[in-house]
Amino acid sequence: MLKQKNGFVGILVGALIAGAAMVSYIESADAQMNCRIRIEIGKVGFVVGFSGGSGTLTCNGQSYALEVGGMSAGLVIGGSRVSLVGEVRNLHQISDIEGTYTGVGASAAAGGGANNVVARNQNGVQLVMRGRQAGLEASLDLGGTRIKLKR
Repeated sequence: MLKQKNGFVGILVGALIAGAAMVSYIESADAQMNCRIRIEIGKVGFVVGFSGGSGTLTCNGQSYALEVGGMSAGLVIGGSRVSLVGEVRNLHQISDIEGTYTGVGASAAAGGGANNVVARNQNGVQLVMRGRQAGLEASLDLGGTRIKLKR
């Protein structure tokens, strides 16, 4: 009887250790999600600006098409095209990329200029991007950009 109890306890302890290892592995994989983003946006405006474009989210070798759009208020004059690339932080599941991103970013383009963007959505996802802007535009953008997964 004692041998049967010890055998059962050994199996139970082994199962608990294996379960804990699996949970640890899943949490570790989630925390280590490696994602990059590339966005192309066209912008036009006078006082109120409008933007639209597309992009690609790449996480752990998988690519997801994105729709990008929005409206901004503040000082916006002119039109431009922006190409941004960067990293995505705090993304726990792919659907968390969707939402309205806010952040204060200033840019100016007269033919071409640098653009740095740090923005966060309601899911806590943060985009840290750099890129080039072409066109004739000056803006102090206090608005939001909406990102959706293309279905």
